[in-house]
Amino acid sequence: MVVAAGTPAAARRLLPVDPGWGDLGPEVTAACLDLGVRHTRARFVLGIDEPVYLSPHAPPGRLAPEGSGMVHVMRYGSRAADADRAQLRALAEAAGISAADVAVQRFLPRMVVATSLPAPGAGLAGRPPTRVPGAPGVFVAGDWVGPEGWLSDCSLASGERAGIRAAQAARASGAPGAPGTAHARGAPVG
Repeated sequence: MVVAAGTPAAARRLLPVDPGWGDLGPEVTAACLDLGVRHTRARFVLGIDEPVYLSPHAPPGRLAPEGSGMVHVMRYGSRAADADRAQLRALAEAAGISAADVAVQRFLPRMVVATSLPAPGAGLAGRPPTRVPGAPGVFVAGDWVGPEGWLSDCSLASGERAGIRAAQAARASGAPGAPGTAHARGAPVG
């Protein structure tokens, strides 16, 4: 069985045993400001002394009417909504996007980017493995599992690893319907 329930807390609630993970670290958050602008002149901007960026998503993506643009402005580590919104608007202004250029906007004050920040000194290798200790045949997957990848890369890598291990465990147990068993090949179940 593979548990891919999102957060470590959600997965922990579904497991038959306490996996003993302890505190896996805080969520990584971001404040996001999406701007529908009346032009296509926006350029990519990356903060050097602050964890911010501005990125035009349309064009090249077809996310806005012809001649218009869609710009995403983000600050990693959301704080107070008013302060974050002001900082993101100031970044847009500094990038040449005035209030008059904005046709529509959406502010998301606290979005979860990753469900847990790896601990200093442990890094990605300190994240839980896919195998759940004390629960044979039970595996986990998510952006907080395994030593490989970050964000969706980690989710995909741990999902693949957990799926392979779950199939191997099912095959080894001879479970009906397990890959490589007679039941999986359409033989009658008796």
